[in-house]
Amino acid sequence: MLSNAGVKTSKSEIPFESWQALPDLALLSIKHHQEEGKDFWHWVVFKRIDGQPFVLDSASYLPSNIRQDFEAMQPKWFIEVHNA
Repeated sequence: MLSNAGVKTSKSEIPFESWQALPDLALLSIKHHQEEGKDFWHWVVFKRIDGQPFVLDSASYLPSNIRQDFEAMQPKWFIEVHNA
């Protein structure tokens, strides 16, 4: 879907290593779990502006959709976004 809009991304998911190692813009998988052998996760957007990282999270239960509570999120992998 992103490529149809002219947005270039990494070819595949990249394992998460640290918040510092993330690119300035990425789709990030959090809340990974399995149910009956099937994988589930929640996608968020990681963004860094002028060195300040934050996460945009669409979850309706959050008090704010702009997050910096990095210790509460448990990323598994990410997709780098190159030109958005």
